[in-house]
Parts: sequence; structure tokens; C-alpha cells
Amino acid sequence: MRGTLPIMVAALIAAPTQAQQTPAGQDSLAVQLRALQRRLDSLERVIAQLRAAEQDTVEAVDELAALRAAAQAAAGERAEAGPDADVPQTSRTRNLQILNPEISVTGDFVGTFTAPQGESNNVSATPREFEFSFQSALDPYTRTKIYITHEQDFEIAGFPEEEGEEEEHGGFEIEEGYMYWVGLPGNLGLKLGKFRQEIGLYNRWHTHALFEVERPLAAMTFLGEDGLIQAGAAITLPSLTLGPATQTATVEVALGDNEALFENSNEMTYLGRLQSFWDLGPSSYLQFGATGVYGQNDEEFLTSRLLAVDFSYRWTPAGRALYRDFQLKGEWYFVEKDFELTEETGNGAYLQANFRASRRWILGVRGDYLNGFGNEPKIFQLAPSISWWQSEWVRLRLQYNMLKPQGGGGNHTVLFQAVWAVGPHKHETY
Repeated sequence: MRGTLPIMVAALIAAPTQAQQTPAGQDSLAVQLRALQRRLDSLERVIAQLRAAEQDTVEAVDELAALRAAAQAAAGERAEAGPDADVPQTSRTRNLQILNPEISVTGDFVGTFTAPQGESNNVSATPREFEFSFQSALDPYTRTKIYITHEQDFEIAGFPEEEGEEEEHGGFEIEEGYMYWVGLPGNLGLKLGKFRQEIGLYNRWHTHALFEVERPLAAMTFLGEDGLIQAGAAITLPSLTLGPATQTATVEVALGDNEALFENSNEMTYLGRLQSFWDLGPSSYLQFGATGVYGQNDEEFLTSRLLAVDFSYRWTPAGRALYRDFQLKGEWYFVEKDFELTEETGNGAYLQANFRASRRWILGVRGDYLNGFGNEPKIFQLAPSISWWQSEWVRLRLQYNMLKPQGGGGNHTVLFQAVWAVGPHKHETY
């Protein structure tokens, strides 16, 4: 090793003369500094190797000291040149790509086979939704998310609909488009634009990310098929820790643009949510929430009021989250709507369990209860499902719905769902 030291040092000293030549239009001192820095780095690596092998490093250390002196001398000449000296210009064109947003597309295809009691079978196949997602950091303080969707009409035969409640889909529309601030004093959260509001457990979730093919009966009846999505502003207050629980409060003000709850009143609506998070240990947690919504419907001075309470329990063994996971969720809604001479009330609930049996297989079941407005019969539904994640970007699901109105009748429906994602945005949950 000692015999090779002079050769290694000579090779380092005899650095390519091209690196020391001054390209046209560039500062020769800057080029010289870069060449010296490369040689310094190389010598330091050689010395580290020699010391690790307990070899003589005297010659290499002397050469390193000489190079450092040369670098300091060159740096001094650079300083004497002053700020008006020519500075090499580097193109930043390739860095412009960092200004582009993350662009993704999600597809959601659903096929159904329904056997209504006393009626002929019904078969459908629908590319229910294509969602285009744009996400980006606007600056160090703000982010944006924009979701543009193209939806097709989709319904399960036998599901009861209120008069005038049917939603028509077709063409492109902005499902969400908002900006939000990060790093505000006191950990405040601020959001502005059109967004899914913080009500219950699933309203924030996009339809393709749900644990079942469709939303619970109560949510679709009282909030609409797509959920409560309105334009306005939201503020999340700083979290407060009391004992083993962390409390979070959210206040939202939006323009009433929901057909099911406010009948497109275009009046101000108000939402308040209180959430309590309990960390039960390294593998499980419990969460409780309560949400109140208030706003005018399409008739002046007539209001709609909604109260929702929810809970969520999750167990995920430490270090095994990809292979084992159990979630139990439940929610109850109570709604009052004033009309000209009457006041209608409705309520409903669901209980949902979800178990990850392996990295790819997930078993789930949901039970629904609905006591809608007016004299509609109470409805019960059981919806077991099995999901297979082919990969992080492709999910297939098979589901069975058994719907039973009080007093007889009912439907049996088999549903098949395929969801796929292109790009960095996958199946976002909240």
C-alpha cells in the first residue's frame, strides 16, 4: 500500500487540465476553485482509507495541506475581484418542472345485478366516475387541491328516492377546488374554496375510496348521493389535550348549494364539529365526534338542521399495518326541515366493520338503518363485501346488498367494482 501512495498522489495532482482551462465566458477563478475542491475531496478519501488500513499517511497529508493552501489563495483572489467580476451563469430551465402540479386520474367502474322482489332482474354496467386530480404547493405557506370529475348516472334498483331529489350527472364538474394554509401560528388550519365538509366519518372521502361501493343509506338520503360539498371557508382550531384525549374543533361557513339538505337555497349555512381522539396504546385508538349543521332551505325564514354523532375504533398491530387492521365505525343522523306549514324529521344510522386479513384481502360488512321523511317505511340493509388490492393502484371489490323495507318487499343486489389510479394520487382517506 505504501508503494502505491506516490502513484495515487501523482494521479490526483495530475488532474485533467481540461478542468483547469477557462471555458469561454466563465470565471477562471471559479473553475480553479471547483477543480481544487474535487482534488481535496479525493485526497481526503485516500487518507481515510490509509488510516483505516493503518498505513503511512505523511505524504498524502502534506499534499492535502498544499491543496488547502492553494484553495485559500484562490478564494482570496476571488474576493479581491469584487462583486462586479464575471459570474458563471447556469441555466435553470430543467428546474421549471418543479412548478408543475401532481396530476392523477382515477377510474371507478361498477356493475350490478339486482333481483327485486316480484319484478324482473335488472343488470347495469357503468363507468361511474373519472376523477382528475391536481395537487401542488403554491408557496411555503399554502397548498391547493383540485378534483374535476366526469360522472355517469348510477343507482341501485329499489333504493327509495324523495321527489325532486334525483341528481343528474353528465359532463365535467369541479367536485372540489380549494387552497389551504399550513404552518399558521398556533397550528390553526384554514381552508378556502369548494370542499367536502367535515361532517361525520365519510363525507370527506371521495366515493372511489369508500369501504363499500356506495355511501350509507342515511348519508345519501340526508346529504345527497355525493355528500355535502359546498363553497366557503373552514377553520380548524388548535388541538387541546385534556388527559388521555385530544380535542379538535372545526367551524365552517358555506353557501347552501346542497339539494338534499338545503334545496339549493344559496343562503349561508353553518357547520360546527367537535372531535375527541383517544390513544389507547401503541396499536389502537378510539375517536368520538359530534357535528351540527344549520342553514335556510329554499323558502325564506325556513331552516334545515342536522345533528350527527359518530365513533371510530381502530386496531393496527405495531409494525404490521400492511397485513393486519381492524376498524369499527358507526354514525347516527337526525334531520329537521321546515316547510311552509309542516316540519319533517328523519333519522338514520349505520355500523361498519372492516378487517384486513392480509396485504391484499380486506373483508367488510355494513348495516344500515333509515327512517326517512314523511310516511316512507323504515329500511334496513346489510352489505357484506370483499376487496382485493391487485396493487397499490388497482382494487377490485365484490359486494352483496340485501335491502328490506319495513312491511315487506326488498331487493338483493350483487355489485362488482373496479377502481384504478394513474399518477401519484391514490385512494385518499381522512
